[in-house]
Amino acid sequence: MSPTETHDPQPSRFDTDRVVDPALVEPELLTVSGADHAARGRGRGEQAARGIALTVDAYSSLFSRLGITVDTQRSAAEQSLAALADWDPAQVDELTGVAAGAGLELWQVGLVNARTEILTLAQVDPRECSTLVHAAPGGTKAVQTWDWHAEFADVWHYQSVTGVDGELDHHGFAEYGMLGKIGMNSARVGVMLNILKNAEDSAGGVPVHSVLAAALQRGRTVAEAVDIIRSARTTSSSVITVTGPDAAVMVEIGPAGTQALSADGWFAHTNHFVGSELLDGALPLNAASMSEERLALIESQVADAPAPADTAEMLGHLCTGPGEAPVCRVPEPGKGFGERTATLVTVQFDPVAGRVVMSPGSPNDVGRAQAVEFSTTAR
Repeated sequence: MSPTETHDPQPSRFDTDRVVDPALVEPELLTVSGADHAARGRGRGEQAARGIALTVDAYSSLFSRLGITVDTQRSAAEQSLAALADWDPAQVDELTGVAAGAGLELWQVGLVNARTEILTLAQVDPRECSTLVHAAPGGTKAVQTWDWHAEFADVWHYQSVTGVDGELDHHGFAEYGMLGKIGMNSARVGVMLNILKNAEDSAGGVPVHSVLAAALQRGRTVAEAVDIIRSARTTSSSVITVTGPDAAVMVEIGPAGTQALSADGWFAHTNHFVGSELLDGALPLNAASMSEERLALIESQVADAPAPADTAEMLGHLCTGPGEAPVCRVPEPGKGFGERTATLVTVQFDPVAGRVVMSPGSPNDVGRAQAVEFSTTAR
């Protein structure tokens, strides 16, 4: 598929009011391997060509809707790819393989991987997520809701990735065209993600999704994963939660640098900076953000709660209903493309057991959604 075909100004699927019920999505499972990064990328691209093209269309349509021209999209994607080449050239080799396998140009795949950075170019209200951890030696567990644009309910997939060049296997989910996102590796180190916002955020840095991929590929301990995160020249704000069997660390990322937050027992994060070091320029995601209310609700839920027996028990603290701060999100009626938020994926990590459970939709939907479970073991 050529760039003209992928970014044709003619109406796409994403110019309609179509919204899929996230809980009814049946995500594809990609099994990705290869002799080296380039071969692994080509295999991913060939296997997922249709999904990757759909996701490129989704983001290009969203960016265009937000006033970011295709030329600007391409320039921003290429800047992030250049930053990534300086930081982790093997990932660019792999993304080049993805593009070749999918019949796209490299910048188009870069568009998806750098979507968080490109969104900083628009006056846009990013979507919100919630993460909850219980940290204890030999008993750390974590759960997350991934909230995003409701129209993107079927542009993600489960994945099981075999490491190359001494890197680790990892399992989880990603949006089509990304090398990694939320998941756990064979060293039982996991990563979760929440978006944040700062007045100085900009495009062109190492994509945060590439940082997640690197942590999954090479982070053999929580400390190693945190060092990988802190080494990247990022330009957009996020918080990455790193989990292992004995501990968890939330690494806030902002224009001024990073701050690692850790605690024993319960701690949570939503979509505003909570560390003291990165508050200069910090902003709510949007004027109607309920990030602080969601965090307060979660913290009140666990204030007197004992250590959880399992991650399913933790999900109960993320279940919300009418009248409560919306940890579980459903699309608002009457809103258009780019304005509707839904909880697309629910994630459970048990690093001690090396267990990852993921299901479409919100914690409220777990009983009716089709879940997948991965077991991570060292090779």
